[in-house]
Amino acid sequence: MRQLKFITAILAFSFLSVNAHASLRPDDNKKTKPDDTKKPKVKKDDTTTFVSNIEAMNCEETPDTTIMLFPSHDLYASWDTSSAHPYNFYEQFKTDSVTINLLTEGDGGFSMPFKGPVTSNFGWRRYRPHYGTDIDLETGDQVVSSFDGMIRLAKYCNGYGNCVIIRHNNGLETVYGHLSKILVEPGQKIASGAIIGLGGNTGRSYGAHLHFEMRYLGQALDTEDFIDYEKGELKATTFNLRKIDVESKYDLRALHSRHKHDIGLAKKGTYKNTKHAKASRKNYKVRKGDSLAKIAKRNRTTVKALCKKNGLKPSSKLKAGQKIRI
Repeated sequence: MRQLKFITAILAFSFLSVNAHASLRPDDNKKTKPDDTKKPKVKKDDTTTFVSNIEAMNCEETPDTTIMLFPSHDLYASWDTSSAHPYNFYEQFKTDSVTINLLTEGDGGFSMPFKGPVTSNFGWRRYRPHYGTDIDLETGDQVVSSFDGMIRLAKYCNGYGNCVIIRHNNGLETVYGHLSKILVEPGQKIASGAIIGLGGNTGRSYGAHLHFEMRYLGQALDTEDFIDYEKGELKATTFNLRKIDVESKYDLRALHSRHKHDIGLAKKGTYKNTKHAKASRKNYKVRKGDSLAKIAKRNRTTVKALCKKNGLKPSSKLKAGQKIRI
């Protein structure tokens, strides 16, 4: 009997210990909320701020496939919505030449960003390189995308003012500067000819105009090699870009060398003392198809200077045979 009581006491003590230990578990005292049984919401990726890591792309881990959402993802290693030009052309351009297919079947074609006279060309200007083409417009005029693509940057940038940069499926990026108003946002898909903003005079600008650039992997190219501004259309559907052409024409050193060469030619011209030479420097006879931009480029002056000397506007139409002062 005494042994039976002892065993009963041990069993009772064990039962109380187990219950006491169970009551100390933190989850048992929590009240279950109605939402606890629901699946957690999946947060969507913010594609407008994605910046890839090139080293991570080369490692053994599976790369982040979100970059495949963006146009020309096979060419560019990043999608940067804060910096206008985050690329290094010479680090990314690995071949001697590449053929850029400007138009492909099924896309929206090409559209002039704005149909207006060219007031400044690609090249050296005011002791600094000018990497775009300036197109005359009035504040509030509608500016459109030149090709199908996706907005990479839409913000105020020093120099550019209100600026939109679009990456296209053909590998190019186009830049639209000095806008008075931006009507798009990063990550937005855009069709050729769709309105992206209104023309203006913001940033480093001296009068309303559109600063328009074409770039490939960050390297600025002369838009007039692509576009016939008189006709408002592409010169061809493909463009062959060679590294040697970049080195001799488009990059900073090439622009500076061409500028010094042009200055040298101009200085040589000042030493001609014949009456004919003096007259040719003062007056120019307008030819068929001439524009102020063409005349300025041919005579190594600016549209602004021609307008001032002749009482013209950048949009003035010229007649064949008309004489203007240079």
